[in-house]
Amino acid sequence: MPIAARYHELRNRVVATVDDKLAEPVRLSFMKNGQTDPDRLQRQIDAMLRTGEEKPVGSDGGSDKTWRTKIAAGQAELRVDRAKYPDVDFEKGDAIRAMSRPGEPLFEVLSVNRRDHSRLIVRLGQK
Repeated sequence: MPIAARYHELRNRVVATVDDKLAEPVRLSFMKNGQTDPDRLQRQIDAMLRTGEEKPVGSDGGSDKTWRTKIAAGQAELRVDRAKYPDVDFEKGDAIRAMSRPGEPLFEVLSVNRRDHSRLIVRLGQK
């Protein structure tokens, strides 16, 4: 088992504090071949869900110099606190429902970035 760096405890507290203010309830539906996966039970967690504008943008992200910080139209990102939910993982095709948003929009997992040390970053598309 790796030894935690000195800042890990502080980092985990910062992430938890941010999530306390910005996270929202989302329902995770794990899928297999287009159907609910019976081996991975549906569950609800609190995570940061950020959605982009729903208007077309150029393939270069637009002309704004900060385009790299924006999310492409029709896509979203879910950021899950790894310290709070160490057992949560996703596969392409899994579904995420934003429980507190009007209409409870549904998103599909497009890809997962597991390299971030504090959060699991999940790229989502509209479903």
